[in-house]
Amino acid sequence: MTIPTFDFIGNHPEHIPLIAKWHQDEWHHISPDLTTELRIKKYSSYRSEPTIPCSIIALIDDSPAGSASLVESDMDSHPHLHPWLASVYVAEDYRCQGIATQLINRVIEIAHNLGIETLYLFTPDQADFYKKRGWKLIENYTYNGELVDIMSYTIDT
Repeated sequence: MTIPTFDFIGNHPEHIPLIAKWHQDEWHHISPDLTTELRIKKYSSYRSEPTIPCSIIALIDDSPAGSASLVESDMDSHPHLHPWLASVYVAEDYRCQGIATQLINRVIEIAHNLGIETLYLFTPDQADFYKKRGWKLIENYTYNGELVDIMSYTIDT
């Protein structure tokens, strides 16, 4: 198993189209207003520093293996909740190697360094994965026609 490196997506713009395609393929049904092109534009605007929004990518041998983002809002139905862990994705060839957990932990670390006390996320099918990592279920909600779990994580300050 190769150990991944992690960096801001803005430092690797050549990988943005692939990451945008991954996210579009995975979540187009839950984010019907987003296209691959809009995702490319959005990720291209993310800065290469710990701020909101930012996105971290996992790289193995200089190829993207996964990504995760810190964004102000991820559900227009819940504007009172912010900020959010979003778009946690690991390519199929690299799953079950701890990369998602490492990506999540890096986003939590960025949030902590920004003085954030609570993060939110929503997931249609990975609540157990997040519960094992300390996230708590706060609500079940039907979002764009799909039942999702909204979760929170309290960051130790």
